[in-house]
Amino acid sequence: MSPLPNVHRVWRRRLIALRSLLVLSLALALLTLRRFSPELLPPANVLAGLAVLLVPSLVAVCSLNARPSLQRTLLGVELTLDLLAVLILVQQLGGAANPLSFYLLVPLLLTALTQPPRAAWGLLVLTLAGYLLVGLWHSAPDPHSTLHALSRELSHTHGIGMGVVFVALAGVLTLLGQVIQSLTRDQQRQQERLMELAGRRERLYQVAATLAHQAHELNTPLSSLVMLADNARQEPGLPEATREDLAQIEALARRVAGRLRQTDAELPPRCDYGTLCERLRLHLRHLQPTLSLTVEGDPARTLEPAPDWFRVLANLGYNAIDAGAEQLVVRLEEDGRRLVLQVSDDGPRHQGPTEREGLGVGLALVEATLESLDATLRLDFHHQWSQARIEWSPPT
Repeated sequence: MSPLPNVHRVWRRRLIALRSLLVLSLALALLTLRRFSPELLPPANVLAGLAVLLVPSLVAVCSLNARPSLQRTLLGVELTLDLLAVLILVQQLGGAANPLSFYLLVPLLLTALTQPPRAAWGLLVLTLAGYLLVGLWHSAPDPHSTLHALSRELSHTHGIGMGVVFVALAGVLTLLGQVIQSLTRDQQRQQERLMELAGRRERLYQVAATLAHQAHELNTPLSSLVMLADNARQEPGLPEATREDLAQIEALARRVAGRLRQTDAELPPRCDYGTLCERLRLHLRHLQPTLSLTVEGDPARTLEPAPDWFRVLANLGYNAIDAGAEQLVVRLEEDGRRLVLQVSDDGPRHQGPTEREGLGVGLALVEATLESLDATLRLDFHHQWSQARIEWSPPT
């Protein structure tokens, strides 16, 4: 699993863009104010304050490639420098009465979103202390300047109201950032647990698929052994001892094959088509969890003997999975007085009839079972799909 991206490094890159935009906006604002108030000439300390805003960006640029474990600490230091730089600029531009002071809420909120509680509440205290300091001690603008009208020609009550609103916003944003960060951590832990559960489920599916595949590989030769032993016993002229040995081999093979085909034993002799296909879906899911099974036809149609039909469909499903199929379509329809069961798959791994027909003895077992059911099997192969068409006359 690939490591998570360094979120704090991403935040530091965004802060670089945010500070650059702020400096550009302030410079344009000063130029605009000069058009309305020609006597307003930014003093050297104001220009120095704008330059100070870029200092944290220089720190970020020089340390973006630091270790991921240091990125959070560096981001905290950077936000603190950002706060101090804005305080210096606000102190030069009229103090807390200047609307620019509300930019102090930006590093405060980012700290609450990215730093632990101690750092977030510590920066809140530093922000409120700095806001109070620049409110009491600051450089007064020129009395006849536009900046003076912006920051000084306000009532005392208005200044107190701005302070109350600032303190309230600072506290709410800090609390909100911590809550969002806590919810994000909880969501991340839930996602990690879900990923872990998904990994465990995938491993269980792999184990189940391996066991099911091994059971299929054992069941196929065992079924062949039962069929060969039964045919050999029909041969005339066999010694009685040999016939008894063949009977014992057949009985042992049937017993082991019966243990491997527990699903067959659970099916009643008569079963409707919908239930049979649903049992097939659950059975094949252990072997190929991603296989999509589509069932078409009358689900209430009764099929008997159900274990034999299930064995036919299961072997066709096994061969489809061996061919790398992702989709399996089972369709039941009536053609006059005969029933047609059509099984199609999109297995791309074996594109020729020789390759598909040679997949073990599964198809031979299907043909043997269908022969006992008085049904016929026709196989059609294409480079994009394969199809088995079974026809039989249902008992009246």
